[in-house]
Amino acid sequence: MASSANVPEIPQDQGFISFYGNLPEKHATTLRFFDRGEYFTLHGQDALLASRDYFKTHSVVKMLGYGVKKLESVVLNKSHFENFAREVLLVKHYCIEIYTGSKSDWSLQYQASPGNLTQVEDLIFGSTDITSQVGILAFKIGTENQVGCSYIDTYARKFLVAQFADNDAFSNLESLIVQLSPKEVLIPPGDAYIPAKVVLNRHGLLVNESKKAEFSSAETVRLLNRLLRFKKGQQESAAALPEVDLEHSMAALAALVKHLDLMADETNFGQYTLLSFDFTQYMRLDSAASAALHLTSYGSESSIMLTAKSGAPRTIAALLNKCRTSGGQRLLAQWIKQPLTDKNRIERRLDIVETFVNNVQLRQTITEDHLRRMPDYQRLAKKLQKAKANLQDLFKLYLGLVRLPVLVDCLLEHEGEHSAVILAVLIQPLRNANEKLVKLKELVETTIDLKQADQGEFIIKADFDDQLGELKKELDESGLKAEGILSRVASDLKLETSKSVKLESNAQIGYYFRVTLKDEKNLRNNRNYHTIDTNKGGVRFRNSALEEVNEVYLRVRREYEQQQSSVVKEILSVAAGYVEPLQSLNDALSQLDVLTSFAVCSISAPIPYVRPTILEKGSGNIELIQVRHPCMELQDGVNFIPNDAVFEKDGHRFYIITGPNMGGKSTYLRSVGVAVLMAQVGCFVAASSATISIVDAILARVGAGDCHLKGVSTFMAEMIETANIIRTATKDSLVIIDELGRGTSTFDGFGLAWAIAE
Repeated sequence: MASSANVPEIPQDQGFISFYGNLPEKHATTLRFFDRGEYFTLHGQDALLASRDYFKTHSVVKMLGYGVKKLESVVLNKSHFENFAREVLLVKHYCIEIYTGSKSDWSLQYQASPGNLTQVEDLIFGSTDITSQVGILAFKIGTENQVGCSYIDTYARKFLVAQFADNDAFSNLESLIVQLSPKEVLIPPGDAYIPAKVVLNRHGLLVNESKKAEFSSAETVRLLNRLLRFKKGQQESAAALPEVDLEHSMAALAALVKHLDLMADETNFGQYTLLSFDFTQYMRLDSAASAALHLTSYGSESSIMLTAKSGAPRTIAALLNKCRTSGGQRLLAQWIKQPLTDKNRIERRLDIVETFVNNVQLRQTITEDHLRRMPDYQRLAKKLQKAKANLQDLFKLYLGLVRLPVLVDCLLEHEGEHSAVILAVLIQPLRNANEKLVKLKELVETTIDLKQADQGEFIIKADFDDQLGELKKELDESGLKAEGILSRVASDLKLETSKSVKLESNAQIGYYFRVTLKDEKNLRNNRNYHTIDTNKGGVRFRNSALEEVNEVYLRVRREYEQQQSSVVKEILSVAAGYVEPLQSLNDALSQLDVLTSFAVCSISAPIPYVRPTILEKGSGNIELIQVRHPCMELQDGVNFIPNDAVFEKDGHRFYIITGPNMGGKSTYLRSVGVAVLMAQVGCFVAASSATISIVDAILARVGAGDCHLKGVSTFMAEMIETANIIRTATKDSLVIIDELGRGTSTFDGFGLAWAIAE
């Protein structure tokens, strides 16, 4: 996967080997990285894991030390570190520790877990955006299986809480886990949590236990008063919020705040929102259904970008992901796990998708001209919030804001069908955000030198500050003097100015002359000039006159940058006051991005998708004509044969599918489930026509899965999952069971299937 060529040698330091050997024992699911400035290293079993799972070759492993004291080591440049650390945290669900120091003097600098990336966000997402949700869930079980849950997304700065009664199999908890997709779970110790751990293990979640004393709601109000961002005119007391009455949820929230140590960082104060999460407003999905329908994972692989070698998408998330923004990709992953059960909300999404399907110019203009040029406003807002932004971030933000009024005008041009929905759902939120951010756009135009920014140099306009203006004059004078020297040098070397010999400068060494390698002979053995360096781009050199000018230039430039830094700090502080409208803008753009993505996906299929007719929940009718599996039909060499599926409230509600092996039975079952799910997400479906009654749940049992890895037989796994289905299903649920009774003999399996069917 990655090359080990041109990697630096790790210093042969016995002191480090001794230090490493004396580190406290760690779990195999925690990796220790050592930051050595220009690169990172892994050692021991961590190094072997990186060579096996990331580099895919043992040749990158080098031995550190001599004699009997040797230590396996792997070097990762910064790009490899970012990629591997993201994979470790978000795919493997491991934890990482990052040490800094030298020789035998090292200290733990950063820690991160799948649900808490706060300390390492800037390190591992330095050159890319976060495209998936990152959150951590905690729950407390009370009497009569009352479950209080709290979810924290530190990236989006939000708390979600829910409290509900559950059954012995914790079906509601599992639905909530599927809908929120936490990367990590925090629970108290105790036997009461053993059945719930079975659910957590099914999802492969990292589970941490915290002391029971941490799960106390006594301090929650005090913590929330510091962390919450109250709305204008709202009473600034968490005690007045209805969510505070959810005792078990508040206890779980308090435990999470302490676990994440949110109170230690003042930039968290007044930044979080608290919301109740009603999982009943979404279709219930269990882990088996999510896996069977390949929503976001295929086998052991999980990614919103997951595709086969042929380029065909292998998951529904990858299929629908035509998003142009990082925020859109995050929202898409959320929507797929949270299909709607409200007919009006579904129809609203379908109206907008239909508009973009029918209006080709509008769709292409939005996706190609506008959305693809929008930055990740959520990430930029957070950098401003944490005082980690710079002028380049402000310029990125500005480039998107400049396009915003044009984007709004583009949407306003649509005056046909569904224009009222477009106005309410898309235009108004964008217009409101634009109005609130006009001053921020003006701030950037007033302070940043936009011409220089276009060239990649981010500086404050000289006329913004009197002292900067004086220093800029000195810099310009140095530039004019250097230009004059260039003319004399060109004449002396008998070369053409600005063609054969050029005057250039950079931030590190200032002004210098450069000639091509072809003209180097004119410079050779000339004592009036001294060479700085030679490379394939030519020879860089100076004479004594340019040395004097450059010395003044570098001194003034340092003074300019020093004066500019205080101005920049003040500007970024003002910009940080616009975090809330930037978050609102991110939400509006993300929604637009996902809905246009649905439209692009619908019209780019081999046979265009159709708009489903949605019936109220309880109607009991599903009619899918010529339904196809949207991922399967995109694979190379597949001639997909569509099928019908018809369910009637007072007629056929139960089907037994039979046929030969490899006949397409499982694909047919999945096609029906995927069509219903896509419709309730708000997307068109792969069929020639579709009428779908809203279902409250999709419950599935397809394949033996990896039950052998979990220490249970195929038959036991089948019984557990089937029992969960029977316990959870209602008259409005869609149940998909493939090869019921496969884990036992044919005779017993038939009897079992018959009993369950009845």
